Amino acid sequence: MMPDTPFPLSLEQEFLRLQHLNDGSSGAFGPRPISSGGWRLTGDLDLAAFTAALDDVVVRHEALRTVLLHDEDGWRQQVQPPGSPTLVVRDLPDNGRPRQDRAEDFLNEIEGQTFDMNQVPAFWVHVGRLAEDDWIVVLVAHLPVVDVWSLGLVMRDIVELYAARREGRQPDLREAHQFREYVSRQQAGSDEVSAAASFRYWRERLRDARPVTLPTDRPPATGAPAGTRCDRFALGPDLGTATLEFARSLRCSPFMVLFAAYRVHLLARTGITDGVIWTLTSGPGRRRRWMADTVGYFVNLFPLRTDLTGCRTFREVVERVRESCMSAFAHEVPFVRLATEVADEVAALEEGDRIAERARPGFQMSPNPFVLREQGTGGVGCTAAQRRVSQPVGPDIPDDAILWTAELSPTNELIFAVNSSVDRFTQSSMDAMLADFTHVLRAGIADPELPLADLAAPAVPAASGN
Repeated sequence: MMPDTPFPLSLEQEFLRLQHLNDGSSGAFGPRPISSGGWRLTGDLDLAAFTAALDDVVVRHEALRTVLLHDEDGWRQQVQPPGSPTLVVRDLPDNGRPRQDRAEDFLNEIEGQTFDMNQVPAFWVHVGRLAEDDWIVVLVAHLPVVDVWSLGLVMRDIVELYAARREGRQPDLREAHQFREYVSRQQAGSDEVSAAASFRYWRERLRDARPVTLPTDRPPATGAPAGTRCDRFALGPDLGTATLEFARSLRCSPFMVLFAAYRVHLLARTGITDGVIWTLTSGPGRRRRWMADTVGYFVNLFPLRTDLTGCRTFREVVERVRESCMSAFAHEVPFVRLATEVADEVAALEEGDRIAERARPGFQMSPNPFVLREQGTGGVGCTAAQRRVSQPVGPDIPDDAILWTAELSPTNELIFAVNSSVDRFTQSSMDAMLADFTHVLRAGIADPELPLADLAAPAVPAASGN
């Protein structure tokens, strides 16, 4: 079987390429362009059937065997014939530490490795045996063609394909449209009518907007950035449950409540009441019903402008954030299109970001509804692994960014991962930020009518701003 005809990058992939090019990262898509995720499997795992299921999932999803090409025609991508992914199985002996800690160590170790992105398929599976009936599975893929959200779909399908082989039946899976179908429709401009209305919205929404930027401990490094750390911390299920209940009472999502706490935290540190903070979403393409089971790269950078002028309490901040999110998400478009069609407003934001000793904060919620939480079939149970252990080498982000990711566990525990540049922020500064955010969230949920002045006194001298 010959490889298929090359096809263009999606707008989302093109933005990822341009982002790393503008950041001066090594390589067109960054120095460590991987997506990864972990899952705990319980039960008697048949490794032969599991290996066969991996081959099946590579056949099912073209993105797992898609390579990036660069020639005189620019960057393109091409689907390769099916092949077996790299599978590594390793015993994780009992060293006196709890299984959860050993599983997290294994996941962090794999995520910190380097991978050959020229391999086909660029898809790796590492399996750690904690006990005869307890396993940790880590999936790694090439980020520009398979985003982290997609890995949840891949793992869901692996479990079903495995069960079908064990039970001698056909897998119970819906048809999966391929990513190149999405690219083809995008290239054809099938959304131009709705996009035009969205561009009008964004021109108005971003007029005279300024970015919220954080002071850093050090200016940019003169050489190559030293890398990204990942600080993790967890807040107990009591606070998580209270956050969910408060969100329901205001008819908003947990993201909106957590983003509001983050916004108050930044207000105390910057003094900026009206500003833009970036978030990453699963992308407007992912929300199309026919794309629900598609593996690919859909991640979209998204500007959230919130004006807290006149807000007196945490409740009012959440209500203001809800209003901003509802209108903005209804007009989401790929960022490359936004930067082209609303060029002056976006350029003004980017110019405001370019301050040598400041960083761009971002906040996102993960996972989305497409990420596998729990699944049990074929004699094994599957649960998404969640980490609380920090790591010195985390997922790659731009040197001038700091990205918070919030996750809700099945028991309503709130788990946060904060990625930041080792060069730009000291560990003590990161610890202070985590403590300040935690205080804002706890106090705001406990008493939503608490005045903002009491909720978050400035942790550092406030920057000049409105």
